[in-house]
Amino acid sequence: MSKKPVFVPPAQDLRRKAVNFKKGFKLKLEPEELKRLEAVVEKATDQFTVEVAEKLKLLRLSLDDVARGAIGSDQAMQAIRSASLEIKGMGGMFKYPLLTAFAKSLNDFTKDMGIPSPIQLDIIAAQIDALYVVMARRIQGSGTKVETQLLEALEQAARKHR
Repeated sequence: MSKKPVFVPPAQDLRRKAVNFKKGFKLKLEPEELKRLEAVVEKATDQFTVEVAEKLKLLRLSLDDVARGAIGSDQAMQAIRSASLEIKGMGGMFKYPLLTAFAKSLNDFTKDMGIPSPIQLDIIAAQIDALYVVMARRIQGSGTKVETQLLEALEQAARKHR
């Protein structure tokens, strides 16, 4: 009773929406159009760097609040979880999978955590430091063997002290 698949070409009105000759780009990009697109991507990358830097600063300030035992440590831990989740989502889009991996590790570690113990604070601080290094050195891709080993070590420490 299985039928052979039928390939249906797209309707002409869909093609018109996809290729807008008045406002949009043609199917084959001209050099000037390619330069415009590259400028947009470069501007977005700069904005990405600024946004991640702001989130890293928030992580560090929140960690300081928790370490001091300040009033609102629960909110500070929630801020750490939230910022790490946002960084995790942003990394892959701009070719920073290592940033995503470290942020995921931090988020997974703090996910159900209340107020962390001193050793847990050290692990969180090391994970935040790793995020800083990835951004400061602009490590795109998976990084080197050292970064991979660091990620594995931090994840192992997180599993041990969860």
